[in-house]
Formats: sequence, structure tokens, C-alpha cells
Amino acid sequence: MNLKRTILTFCFLLMIWPSVTFAKEEPIIYTVVQGDTLWDISQRFIKDPYYWPNLWSNNPAIGNPHLIYPGQKLRIFDGRIEIIPIGGESGDGNVGDVGAAVMTPEELLLIPTFGGAQSFISTTEVDTLGTLVDSVDNRTLVATGDVVFLAMYDLAAVKPGDVFELITMGPKVIHPAAKKTFGYQFADPIGFRTIQLGTVEITEVTENVAVATIKNALREIKRGSKVRPYRRLPDRIPRIFASEVLEGYIVSDDIGKLAMGQWEIILIDIGEESGLLVGHELDLYRKRQVTDAADKKKVLILPEIDLGDAIVLEVRQGYAEALITRTSNLPIFRGDQVKTTLK
Repeated sequence: MNLKRTILTFCFLLMIWPSVTFAKEEPIIYTVVQGDTLWDISQRFIKDPYYWPNLWSNNPAIGNPHLIYPGQKLRIFDGRIEIIPIGGESGDGNVGDVGAAVMTPEELLLIPTFGGAQSFISTTEVDTLGTLVDSVDNRTLVATGDVVFLAMYDLAAVKPGDVFELITMGPKVIHPAAKKTFGYQFADPIGFRTIQLGTVEITEVTENVAVATIKNALREIKRGSKVRPYRRLPDRIPRIFASEVLEGYIVSDDIGKLAMGQWEIILIDIGEESGLLVGHELDLYRKRQVTDAADKKKVLILPEIDLGDAIVLEVRQGYAEALITRTSNLPIFRGDQVKTTLK
């Protein structure tokens, strides 16, 4: 009896096996909205942000992987994503064109920030920094999840849930146009380069200190590390044009290099008090010098040397940080100049 039941069960499984094997996987249909990128979608749905190059390479009609077309539909399976061609859901068998190459003017003005830098602090801000004064044990270094205690400049303004950035002070930054009467190294600094160590979140405020938890440790964090308010940059920012020309200098780069290039962060000496805004586009240029062979009797004003473009990522009092988005065939140095681009 048991043998007969076993044979019948086996025959039944053979009958249904093709339908089990070839059952069609039902995908999720997702409609792209403005601001979506293949990176974001890959990370959100298949937990692999590095999947997007494969998706992009299989769909050459997508001209820019960071700016796909709002309204475009995607089939999302377990472990893979397919772009639905225009008319691809009609079931008529026509392949159609991939509708991801069309971008609106608003989308074209969205610029990726690559995380920014936040690698400078002005001399006036230094006096307002907090300090990591202790932790719950005698370890020299603290790490993600550890509880620490902070002495704050304005403890009354701190509340649970606030997020602060931990930094350490780097080399001083001297303005390239500073007077050099007693030597360049003796000029007053306008600020300091900083190194980001991580972030902390306030959990409690006592009478004397703020209690916080390390949320993210990027480097070694020790007692004495400085604390300042954390400003998270968005992934993309809209590029905007200024209503007036604001001019200034490049005073430093992100890490102290001599020459700067595309996709590097620069520090400029124009701040929020001048009306500079995040997203303002900048022209990078250098004053052209008259050659020795020119007629010295004539006053010549020659065209500026085009060095490239940049976009403002962060604006604070007295300074701003910008991302170089285009370069010419020349390196960019401290002391080169910037001006806002008018529409």
C-alpha cells in the first residue's frame, strides 16, 4: 500500500514539475520619479548599489545613469532589474524604444554632490566648537555605538536628537592675497583645514555636559576631538544662476594639494553674507598677464584665462565650498579667482 502511494505521488510530481519549474516570476513594476538614480534604485530594491553599471550597460539609450527619465517603468525581480521599453507592457510583442534618454531642463540642472567635503573651519567658528571630554571607560579610542560626553559652547541650545560632527584641526589656511610684510607664514590665518572623524547624536543633556552616542566613526576618535553642528548635503542639488556678479579667490582645496582638478573640492572666500547660495554656478579664471614683448606704452586689458566651472555645495559665514565640475587644459591653483555665473 505504501509502495503504491509512493508511486502515485511520484507520478503526480512529474505531471506538475514543468509548471513549477517554468512558473513565471511576478516582478514589481516601479515608476521612476524625479530625483531617482540607478544607484538609488539598485540599493533600494536589490540591496546592491553597485548593480547599476550592469543595468546601464544593457540599456545604451540611457545617456546619463544619474538622470533617468521620470515616468520610466522598471520591472524589479529578485536580484535583477529590467527597464520596460515604451509600449513594452502592451503585450503586442513590439520591443519599442527605451524611454530613458529624455530629460527635462529641470533634471539637467541637478548636479551630484559626491558627499561634499566640509573640510574647513573659519577662525571665528573655532571659538564656538564643542569638545569630546570623556567616555564611559578608560579606552584611548572610541568607536561606533560608544557613549561619550561633550562640553558644548552653548549647552542650553543642545537637545536630544541633535547630530554633531566630530573633527580634528588641521593646518592653518592663509589667504593667497594676504600681505606678506613679515613673510607669508606669519600672516594671520583665515581658518583651518579640518579632518572629519565621524558623527554623534545627542541622547541626553545634563547640567554640565551633553551625553551622546557615536553614530559613525570614520577615523580614530579620541578625547579632545572637536564638535560642530553637522550639515548633511543632499545627493544632488539644483544648479542656479546668480542675479549679480560676486567675485572672490580660491584659498584652498580639500586636502592641501598644490594643483586642483575636476571633481575636487575648493574653498572660496565668498560667504553667505554676500548673498552666495548653494547651487550657484561659478566661473573659474585667472587674470592674463601682458607679455614682455607687448608695447609698454599702452594699457592693455586682456581676456581672462578660462580655467573651468564649479558649483557651490555649502555656504557659511565668510566662506563657501564648491565642487569643480569642468576644467580647461590648465591646472587650478590657490589664488585663482572665481565669479558667479549670470543667466
